[in-house]
Amino acid sequence: MDNPTDARTVSVIQPPAEGYTRRTVTVDFLYLDNESCERCMGTEDALQAALERIESIFESLNVGITVRDIHVSTLDAAEATQLAVSPTIRINGRDIQPDYIENTCDSCGDLCACEGDVDCRLWRYRGKEHSTAPIGLIVESLVQAITSNGTGPSESLENRANQLSSNVRDFFEGSGSDDLDCGCGC
Repeated sequence: MDNPTDARTVSVIQPPAEGYTRRTVTVDFLYLDNESCERCMGTEDALQAALERIESIFESLNVGITVRDIHVSTLDAAEATQLAVSPTIRINGRDIQPDYIENTCDSCGDLCACEGDVDCRLWRYRGKEHSTAPIGLIVESLVQAITSNGTGPSESLENRANQLSSNVRDFFEGSGSDDLDCGCGC
């Protein structure tokens, strides 16, 4: 007999009682390419550094962290995750910077056989633009997740951050296949 908890939307875990935490913060790292894209690789490194910095605080507050590393490699996956821009970090389902901007990513453009441009996220933090997520932004977002009372970005910003963007759609639709594609049509 099939176990009904085997469904993709339900996860049942059996952690040891010693590892039980009252609260768990879920961090999703969504990206198109963490092998060639300098922005995705740098953001992944920044996320790891931020998690290391915040670990003792979470531990002292008895808060667990679950990190989901999500490689979005097809249009179906982009639609399922509602990826608006790559790379994206969501904490408890909320984009840490829903008012994102994009610009041409040179390392992703190198993936393309033609002269097409690929746009990736450009992060803004404390009045400056960064090609990778600033560690401080991630740390602040994690702290806010454990100290907030449900407040977060405005609904309109959050809606934009959780909608498949035309840039991401174009990235996959260029060749008409669901394989990772730059969207240039070659």
